Amino acid sequence: MFVVVVIYNRYRIKQRNHLLLQQKQEEINWQNGMLKKLLAEKEWLLQEIHHRVKNNLQVVISLLNTQSAYLENEDARSAIRNSQHRMHAMSLIHQKLYQSHNLSTINMQWYIHELVQYMQQSFPQKEHIAFRLAIATVEVDAVQAVPLGLLLNEAISNCMKYAFTGNQPGEVAISLQNTGSHNCQLQITDNGIGLPESFDPDNSCSLGMNLMRGLSEQLNGHFSVSSYNGVTIIVTFVLTSELPVAHIL
Repeated sequence: MFVVVVIYNRYRIKQRNHLLLQQKQEEINWQNGMLKKLLAEKEWLLQEIHHRVKNNLQVVISLLNTQSAYLENEDARSAIRNSQHRMHAMSLIHQKLYQSHNLSTINMQWYIHELVQYMQQSFPQKEHIAFRLAIATVEVDAVQAVPLGLLLNEAISNCMKYAFTGNQPGEVAISLQNTGSHNCQLQITDNGIGLPESFDPDNSCSLGMNLMRGLSEQLNGHFSVSSYNGVTIIVTFVLTSELPVAHIL
């Protein structure tokens, strides 16, 4: 009789433990379900934010385009076009983040090809300028992508406007390569007329040059420019997700 009682008690304890484990498992499953739901909602909200930012930037670009139609001063119209190009460079980033399941990084191969294509369409009179791209498979944090995209836009725009005179054919080479552990090097080279002999890039009052230098600082990178058979711009930086949000818009 004693043995039967012991066996029965063990059976009851085992049943109770099994019931407790089952309840805990159900609670864990419920919590996991809630976390998945919250994660899906967060991703949807982030995608919606990127979508709205992209649309707002496109609206501003359209407004600037309308405004430029009423301007007769070419310098003012040029300034508006430059602003449109910069906004488009940022808009591309938000477009990619909206379309992608990856909401934290930008594929620079895709981005640079899209940006170059847009810039070529923006300067139809420069159809004789060829682009040669050598872009490694680099995923850049979304925070870094903004200053990097703006810097690229500025460098390409300068090449299109100043490097080649008249219908002179030319070439612009853009390279982005991994150079070591999390290190990257961006290089933009043209074979145009080069910088004036009196030009000092370290003491330049040029908006474009100062903007590129400031954007390089946002990347915590090193910026250099040289002029030999054209102009070469090199920016070296470290891939990181710890950079502050870009302030230059």
